[in-house]
Order: sequence, then structure tokens, then C-alpha cells
Amino acid sequence: MVTKKQKAVIGAAIILSLPFSRLTATSFGPRASHATGVVSVHPLFKADEEPGQWMTGGRDWRQSYDSPLKQINRHNVGKLGYAWSSDIEGSSRLEATPIVVDDIMYVSSIAGMVYALNAETGQQLWRFDPGVGSFANLYAKACCGPVNRGVAFWKGRVYVAAFDGSLYALDATTGGVTWKADTIIDRSRAYTSTGAPYIAGDLVVIGNAGADFDARGYISAYDIRTGKLAWRFFTVPGDPRHSFEHPELKMAAKTWDKDSRWDAGLGGTVWDGMAYDPELNLLYVGTGNGGPWPQIIRSPSGGDNLFLSSILAINPKTGRLKWYYQTTPGESWDYTATQKIILADIRVRGKVRKVIMQAPKNGFFYVLDRVTGELLSARPYLRKLTWASRVDMKTGRPIVSDQARYWKSPRLIFPNVGGGHNWQPMAFNRETGLVYIPVLEMGMVFGLSPEPFSYKKARPNYHVNLGWPDANGHFDFMCETAFPACPDAEEVLKGQPETPPQSFLRAMHPVSGKIEWEAETTRNNQYKNRVGRPGGVMSTAGDLVFEGHLDGTFDVRNASNGALLKTMFVGNPIVAAPMTYMAGGVQYVAFLAGDRSDGAKSRVVALQLDKNIVPPPTQSQTAAGMESRALPPAQMSQVTERLVSKGRQFFEQNCATCHVGGNAPSLIPLREAAQRQFFDIVLGGIRANKGMGNFSTILSADDATAIRTYLIKASQESDH
Repeated sequence: MVTKKQKAVIGAAIILSLPFSRLTATSFGPRASHATGVVSVHPLFKADEEPGQWMTGGRDWRQSYDSPLKQINRHNVGKLGYAWSSDIEGSSRLEATPIVVDDIMYVSSIAGMVYALNAETGQQLWRFDPGVGSFANLYAKACCGPVNRGVAFWKGRVYVAAFDGSLYALDATTGGVTWKADTIIDRSRAYTSTGAPYIAGDLVVIGNAGADFDARGYISAYDIRTGKLAWRFFTVPGDPRHSFEHPELKMAAKTWDKDSRWDAGLGGTVWDGMAYDPELNLLYVGTGNGGPWPQIIRSPSGGDNLFLSSILAINPKTGRLKWYYQTTPGESWDYTATQKIILADIRVRGKVRKVIMQAPKNGFFYVLDRVTGELLSARPYLRKLTWASRVDMKTGRPIVSDQARYWKSPRLIFPNVGGGHNWQPMAFNRETGLVYIPVLEMGMVFGLSPEPFSYKKARPNYHVNLGWPDANGHFDFMCETAFPACPDAEEVLKGQPETPPQSFLRAMHPVSGKIEWEAETTRNNQYKNRVGRPGGVMSTAGDLVFEGHLDGTFDVRNASNGALLKTMFVGNPIVAAPMTYMAGGVQYVAFLAGDRSDGAKSRVVALQLDKNIVPPPTQSQTAAGMESRALPPAQMSQVTERLVSKGRQFFEQNCATCHVGGNAPSLIPLREAAQRQFFDIVLGGIRANKGMGNFSTILSADDATAIRTYLIKASQESDH
């Protein structure tokens, strides 16, 4: 929380909240717009008057992922079936939610490719390719692959941020480029763009990714008509020996060690969640984790390290901060606050409050007054949460447990680095008054890397070792590669919660924190029997909540009680949130179905009532003749364990983030084609256009040989 002195600097006090016991349960009004003047501010915010459209990533300016449509409802959803599908490019996981404006669907796929489709038929009208394949080396500068989380629309233009950091304004009719802006301030560092742009008045705002490498976080605002830079707000200070870019950084610098690792960037990147209130004219921005992760390395003397893992309220006309709230002071666990932000008007202590809601990675669900930043509620949405016991409602700070201090010794900590809830959108239904959160209950063993920290330019700079649990809760400590000596599993796990990971869809009252219902959604991914993340969520006034899954199933539940009403097999993994719209008097439900298998083509799938089952996806040509089992190498018995150990270490450092439950296909088992082409793929970049870039500037031929050897050995073991 801010001090009195800090409040004076930024010119807006955060009001300390009353104790939670004095708050009442929420109540909710009708779906009509509560914000006066919204229609006159911007046509984008007329969503309540045009319920058949889905105009932003979260449908409306509230980013609620909730629709007032109810042609499809709990009484007839059993008749939901296939309407159409349209193949799109993308061998990496697809994370965008389509938007629909005036019967045209706009959707992005990997690296910022954009498609315009007829919303009734799926016919492709145009396609935009930002050409980042020519920036193949950039793919090695991302923790999580060349994903893209969507587009923005404003008065005949579509806005998209390409993976290489270029922001484009496209003509919505033709797909032609109206203007282009370079959002990257230092191309020698590992900056990329993976989030959707947000419209704030007459500006389009975008952040960047790269905190796990060496990026320094910031957001950039551009004139929506011309693309001219209006202002830039940095989320962490630079070296205080130099001048600060704006006054908020002078205050923030006081929360950092003066000898912090300024050379490493420090993180705080804004790679996803934002929202804009047109009535208050405030832009809300969620910020990311610190880099390196352990604060003891990043800022040795401690401090809150503002503005890491925070929610910022910024006046978009001036670019100045009105208030902030930090969810994880001194962040050391990759607990970002970049998750989706929802705006709502709900009743607290008998009074309707304008609130902002977020379920960041750290496991607590926050409700703040969006005018002042006052903390109204902070309840856990996880049942297993050990890094902190609670949030002190008087100070707004989490009570951090000793269990969280992995820099002392390896510790099992809940939640894991991916958080209890990540980028997958949650939904807020104004009819039920519930928030629907896709949750992963999974811990992880954290340990401080034993070697002295050495900053690596444009490379991962986590400086932690991680032990991942499999679906049964057994940990792989990666002894002799990551951990210098294998931790005593019995000692590390002693007294801690049981470790088998599980995922759930939870329906929760936002202020009381009561879980009204939950449904287990656990799905295993393809890597070492590990549990994958649940998909994003959408709800409707038809008393329905929709969610897709990694195994290609698509579920529809009763929003009031969680009863499963319909399940469909689509055939592609689904992780992005679905959406719904009206075209030609018919309600459709649509979503991206992404490809992680190198077999089936990615596609947009649309559903409607009284239709047939969803046909399987078509196969890509690259999948022809490709075997799913690993080939036994001719001379595997002669390979030394040292080479395998080295390969495993390089794999975990450079590949695992994407290929272990991430955005790219599993490499265990390593397929025949991948074995044959391994060096052309990794060092030659022959699959750069599919999201797998050229790593020749990072890995030597010997390094690549070691990784290939490890994967073949692991593939053999997976067959037994």
C-alpha cells in the first residue's frame, strides 16, 4: 500500500477500507447501462444498446465476458450444434477471443495475424500478416511463444499488436495498413507484444512482454487516428543516477534498493489485462512480475518494488497516475497482476460502488473502488494457498508466510508460477451476481539458483529452480541440472497440502468470497502426465457459462448451479474464452480452437441451435505420415548421462516454458520428422512462420545436440 508521503506525490489518496466483517453481500441491478454519458463518449461503449455485437475482447467496456443474449439458454442448449468453421494459421496455442461488429468477425492468431470473416458463414473476407516470420530470432526472446490475445475496433479500424512490437491500425473493410507504430524502446532486449490493444478515449494503448528476460515494463498510448505517440508510462524506475521519465518514478524508486539490478530491466511488463471507464475517464492497467524473480537478487535490501504486480489507474488524457494498488509487494514468485480486469457496479455495505475486480496469479480475488483505489475485499479463490495467509484489510498488504521464502531453502509453495488464475478470462454475470474463475490448484517447489547471478542479455534471467508436479503429485526436482543437490522430498513436502494438481471452474461471490459452486475440469497435457490449465470463460443471460478445454471438449453449464448441460467434442485444444453474437436473427457461440499437435489445423468454430455435431478438424500437410511414437536411436546406449543431463538443462532453460504445458507442442515423445529436422528447426529456423524461431544466436550446435539427445532419451522412457 502507499504511504502518506507517496499519496501526496501522486496526488490521490487510497482510502483504507473498513474491516471485511462490516461489508455486506453484493446485490446487482439490471443489465441496462449504469454509466451515464457512456454512449456520448464513444460508439464502442454502446454495447448495452447493441447486445448482438461483441465489440471488445470482453464484449463491452466493462470487460465482463458476459452477454445479455438468451436465444440460447439453459432450456434449449442441448440442441446446440455446429454452424461453421474457418481454418486459420497457428501452430502455437491460440489465446484470442473474436470480436464481431456489424456482422463481421475479426480475430487474431499467432504473432498478430488478423482475419476478417463473415459472421454468418465463416467466409474469409481478408487476412493480414504482419510478417514477423522475417524476425525469426525474436521467437527466441519470448517466454511463452508468439501468442496474441486479440484485436481492438474503433470506427472502421482494427488495431493489433504484432509479436515484434509493431502496432497496426488496419482498415476494417480491406485489411490495409492505415498506420504503423514501433512500440519497442530497445530492440537489443527481449521485448515482444502478445496482448490486445485497448481503446481509451481517443487513444489506443498497448504494453509489452518480456519480464522473465530483461525487459523494463511500460505502456504506450498512441493517437487513434494518426498513430502518433501521446505518452509513455514506465511501470518500474530506471537507474536513479539518471533522470526519471515522469514524476511517478521518483516516488517508485524509493521502494527499490538504490543498487538494484537496473541493468536487467526489472520487469513489470504489461502483457495483458487493461480496462477503460469512459465515465470516469480512467484507464486501468495490470502490471507484471519482477525480473529476476527473487527480490533478494533484484533489489537486495527489499522494498515494495513499485509498480510490480500492481493495478494502476491512469488518466489517459495526461498519462498521469491517479491511484495504484499493489497486490504482491516485493514480488518474488512470478505472481503477475496482468490478469483480466472487470469493471462493475455492485452493492457493498448497502451502497452501490463502482468497482474493479481481478483474480491475479497470487490466489486472492480483489475488489477495489475504481474511483479511489480503496480496497473493499481480498478473499482467496484458491483452497490451497501457502505463500500468504491472508490480506490485511487495514493495510491492504498480504501476510507473507515463511513458507514463501524459498531463497532460504527449497519450498513447496501454492500457487505455482503460473498462478491460481492466469490470462484465461474469467466472467462476471450480472444476473447471477457471480464471477466465474478458471482455477488451477497446483503447487511448485521453488529454489534459488545456487550460482551468482549474471545478467544475460535478451535471455531468461529467472534465477530460480523449479520442481514441477505430475498429475499424481510426484515432483521432478531436476537434480544435478537445476538443483545442485536433490532436495529431500520428504522434508520439502512435510506438513504441506497434498500435491496432485487439479483445475476447477469456480462460481464465487466477488465480495464475500463464498464459492457458490465448483466443477472439476482437470485435464492432463502431453508432457510427463502433467495437468494443463483450464480454458477461458464466457457467461450469458441465458443462465449459461461456457468453457473449452485442452482435450478438445467444450462444456456448457448452468450458471446458477454449475450443472453440466452440454458437452461437445471439437477436436482442437481450446484455451481462449468463447464469445457470442447475433447475425441474421440467429445467436452464435464462437471460439478459437488452437493447434498444439502439429496434426490438426487451427480454426474458428461457430455453434448455433438445431445443428449437427462438430466435424473433426482437417489435417495439415505436415502431419502426413508423421508417427506419434519416438524412434529408438541406433546408438542411444552409447550416449553418456552427462550429455543427457546437459541437454535437459538446456531444454529447461530455453524450451520448457513453451513446450511443457505452454503454448507449443510437447516434444516428448519426439516425433520422427522432428528428430530428422531437429537442427534445421532449432538452428535453421525452418518453422519460424509457425512460431518456432531460429535459436542459432542462443544455442550452439553442441547445445542443440545435447537437447536432442535428452529428448530422445526421455521419449524412450515415456514408451515404457
